[in-house]
Amino acid sequence: MKWICVLLVLLSFPLALFAEEPGQPARVTISLTTTVPELLTHGFLTSGDSTDIIPALTVSDAFNEDGATFYYAIQTNIARPFEVYATVTPFELKNASTSAQVAIQKILVGEQEITPVGGGEYELIQFTPGSQGMGLTSYILTIIADQSQIESAPSGQYEATVAIDIRSDT
Repeated sequence: MKWICVLLVLLSFPLALFAEEPGQPARVTISLTTTVPELLTHGFLTSGDSTDIIPALTVSDAFNEDGATFYYAIQTNIARPFEVYATVTPFELKNASTSAQVAIQKILVGEQEITPVGGGEYELIQFTPGSQGMGLTSYILTIIADQSQIESAPSGQYEATVAIDIRSDT
């Protein structure tokens, strides 16, 4: 009798394998998520037609009465606004026994004159991103030295530095 019970139990296992499966849902779903990393490059263009951003640039004839003009560019996919600031030093006489400076008269972004926020610092650009993803935006920046100070400055080579950085509240 024991053998019959054991035999019935053993025979019931294969029958359970072929039994009808429980009802399946009509649709199954999966959510796929990922992140596009934020990319930001900024710097200078060698010309208005260029798209290659370089980190440093030297502009000669900076005492030109029309100013030292150069192209600044931002390439980014960042989807939030940010600001571009520049710290500009006065022109300083280099390699001379006496010290001399020529002040910055004004800074232009395109045709717009930028007012200093203090300490040689200027808020150049309030960047508002587009919705196109990665994009390149360029600006024409002009630094104009104080022409009256140039007329009375000692001869020699002068140099000013423009350091540009990006800031965001978020």
